[in-house]
Order: sequence, then structure tokens, then C-alpha cells
Amino acid sequence: MEKEISIKNLIEERIKKKFPNSKFKIEDTSFKHQKHIQNKFKTESHFVIYILSKEFSNLSSLERQKKFFNIIGNDIIKKTHSISTILKSPED
Repeated sequence: MEKEISIKNLIEERIKKKFPNSKFKIEDTSFKHQKHIQNKFKTESHFVIYILSKEFSNLSSLERQKKFFNIIGNDIIKKTHSISTILKSPED
């Protein structure tokens, strides 16, 4: 049986594919929420994602968020409790 890929690795793969030549960092902050009842069985539930990409040039904050979450996809969103983002363009 094949081991399931981690949520963090899935996010990383999608960022690399859709935001080529970007700089990014993914922080798994789930450990801060281990005692929360909704996290009883989840090990990857909370993430903070930083991306610096020219793909965000000339986009508002809302447009950047929409673009990011469309790329991440509902499958990942449903498996997590929280994804916080800091999305910047080189001009910022």
C-alpha cells in the first residue's frame, strides 16, 4: 500500500507548479493547536504560507487570495482547519 503524501507536500507541489520562480515558505503550525478538540486526530491542520511571486503583481489582496485558494484546491482546504497566507509581489 502506498503511503499518503502529506498535506504540506501537496501544497508545496502545487505552489511550485503554479507559481514557478516564486519564493515561498510553508509553516505547519498545527502543534500550537494540538489540544483543541477539533484537532484530536489531525496532525496537519494549521498552516501559514508565505509566497513572493510576480504572479501577484497588479492584483489586490482579495484577488491574490482567490488565485491562491483556487490553485490549492478544495481537497486540501477540506483537510485543514486553517490556512493563513501572506502573498506578495516583488513590487510590494
